[in-house]
Amino acid sequence: MNFDQRGAPPQGKVTFTIPGEKLNELWWRDQFTSSSDVLVYLPKTELRSISAQDFEVYLIAVDVPVIEEYLERCGFREIELARFPSVFRAPDHVLRNARAVLGRLGRHPRFVDPCSLDALVEELVTCWVMQTGLQPRQVAPSSSRFVIEEILASIASGDAADIRISTLCQKANISRRALEIAFHDKFGTGPSAFLKSARLAQARRKLQTASEAARSIADIMDEAGFSHVGQFALDYRKMFGERPSDTVKRYS
Repeated sequence: MNFDQRGAPPQGKVTFTIPGEKLNELWWRDQFTSSSDVLVYLPKTELRSISAQDFEVYLIAVDVPVIEEYLERCGFREIELARFPSVFRAPDHVLRNARAVLGRLGRHPRFVDPCSLDALVEELVTCWVMQTGLQPRQVAPSSSRFVIEEILASIASGDAADIRISTLCQKANISRRALEIAFHDKFGTGPSAFLKSARLAQARRKLQTASEAARSIADIMDEAGFSHVGQFALDYRKMFGERPSDTVKRYS
């Protein structure tokens, strides 16, 4: 049995459709697409496809100004979105990441770090742009260094919870992808993982004096920039080998 699906994408947004792992083929806009193809719906276009019973996709809709901001940070100014292809081939690692992030967002939205969504959108937009033959501009080392120094200064001052990577990238006029490369070159890990480790370390220092300050674990978790108790406890135990409550008991 085939499914004929019709409708319209959200207004004012660009919608990326990522195929599920089990999706073999999809008939879309008079062509067959494969399990490696990402479909793009621009505003005011028709959402219509014919699929078999194995239909499984993940959707993410992004405001047009956000897309334009990404393009500008990559060095592409005043480019009409209609020039970009409505279908593009994405590398396997991008597809796997998209399925993982959007799958978690659907099941446990509180477990998804906004930085992960920001990075995913930039990955998709970069792949989309490169299908046209355009290449993101090279970023001056000073730009990425500025963002890294801002992050390190915030961590040193105990303000890691207030760091927003997307805001810093915009301030330095660099892409998230460029910052990822700079972080991996310098620290061997990405900015999101680096920040999470810093926030966990900050929380641990505060937990070690929690009894004296009469603060709860939830208060300290919030101060360090974590919003979900279960995920915080899981990440904390993975990094330090004990639960947050164990740390409080040992230092009380």
